Formats: sequence, C-alpha cells, structure tokens
Amino acid sequence: MKKFICIAAVAAAAFCSAVSFSGCATGEAYVDYTLSEDGTYYIVSGVSGDKQGLTDYKIPETYCEEEGGEPLPVKKIGEGAFMNCSALNSIEIPESVTVIERNAFSFCGLMEVTIPESVTSIGYGAFGACSYLTEITIPESVTTIEPLAFAYCTSLKKAVVKANITVLDGKVFYNSVAVQAGNVYTNTSLTEVYLPATLEKIHSTALYGNFLTDIYVAGGDEKWESIYFYDTVLKEGTEDEYEEKKLEKSEVLSSGVKIKAWNLE
Repeated sequence: MKKFICIAAVAAAAFCSAVSFSGCATGEAYVDYTLSEDGTYYIVSGVSGDKQGLTDYKIPETYCEEEGGEPLPVKKIGEGAFMNCSALNSIEIPESVTVIERNAFSFCGLMEVTIPESVTSIGYGAFGACSYLTEITIPESVTTIEPLAFAYCTSLKKAVVKANITVLDGKVFYNSVAVQAGNVYTNTSLTEVYLPATLEKIHSTALYGNFLTDIYVAGGDEKWESIYFYDTVLKEGTEDEYEEKKLEKSEVLSSGVKIKAWNLE
C-alpha cells in the first residue's frame, strides 16, 4: 500500500495519478488506498498520520502503487476513510467513484461537497455530523441512501434529493441534537427539502428535528398525496417480527410546512 505524504502547503504527486494535498497546518497526513479483492480497482481506505494535517484533498480518478504500474480506477470511498478528519473542509470526488461507504466522511469539517453522477450508493452515516455542511444535492444516479447518511449536519439548510429511490429511510436527515446533559434538545437548520418523483414513503425519523418550512415535490400535489410516512413496529403477538405502520402526515410534520411543486430539471 502506497502512502502519500502531506507536507505544509505543498502538493504531492502520486507515481501515476495526480493526488494533491494542501493546507497541512500541523503534522503529516497520509491517504491510503487498497486494491479490491478482484484486483480491478482501488478503494480509498483511510487517513493515517495526523488527520488534522489534511484540510483539502482531491481523490484521483486512477491510482497505482508502483512507478510504471498500470493505473486502475478509484471506485470506492471505503468505510470510515476520512472519518474524524475535522480539519478537512474541501474534498473533490471523481466520476470514477460509485460507492461512498459507511461513515466515509463522518465528523469531517466539510463546508460543501459535490457528489458526482457516477455515485449509486451512499452508506450509513456517510456524511453524519459534518456540522459545517450547509447544502447537499444527491444526484439521480443514487439508488441507495442508508440511515443517518446526513444526520446531525447541524448547519444543513437545504437538501436536494434527486436520487432514484422509493424510500427515504430512517434518520437520513435526522437533526435533533442535545444542547446539554440530560434530555434537552434543540432542532437544527434544515428548512428546505426537495423530493423526487420516484419516492413512495418516508420513515417518520428521516426528517426529524428540523425547522422545515418548505417541501418541494417532483410531481406536485398529486405525488405528495401518494407519499406516506411510516414507522416500523413490533408485530402484535411476536417478539422479533416487525411490520410497517402508516402515519398521517400531520403526525410527523408541522402544520406550517408548505408543499410546493418542483421541476426536477
């Protein structure tokens, strides 16, 4: 596994792929890559060294371990790859990436991020607790958004979901956070959410804890009428079987939320 050293304000070039670092204010940081089991692509597998030394990073489209070797595409950002890189405020994700795995960017200092159209899956807690992130657009290419993917993003104001999904899963944009010890909580910043025409149902916790004022729905009122909220509850008379319970929208959303038509284009 090749490690690339991040030295203050100097861009480092990989043998056969352009991998750049900048703004390393403290120690050295290393971004690691792992070859996939079938040997056809690379996975961004982690950051070692001083994680606070990594403030900006551009993931290369291709990578190779040895000078003169064959470059292969970088297709995955692995589980926890940039987790706790709290000084990382800028990341460039190439079109080669198709999967962003569990906790890949959780607890990062990202202020903005562009998810490319190549991405199909966003894992559990992938961008969780990115407290400086203010806006996110999830492209149509995405078919899977796992729970807590953007939870506790306390500065998030606008979420545009173009993803080709039928279910907005539990706690995807969950944003209720404790402000002190005990059971005192405060809602956070998300006021606008845009929902795709493919959506059929929303878990009751998916948008919980936000100051939602506007929900934009591709397909307008007719589509909104067909979307329902639900909880997963223990099936009566069983100990480990669960079933879906439909909820009235009024049980989940504030009466002040406005529903507006959205032209996805």
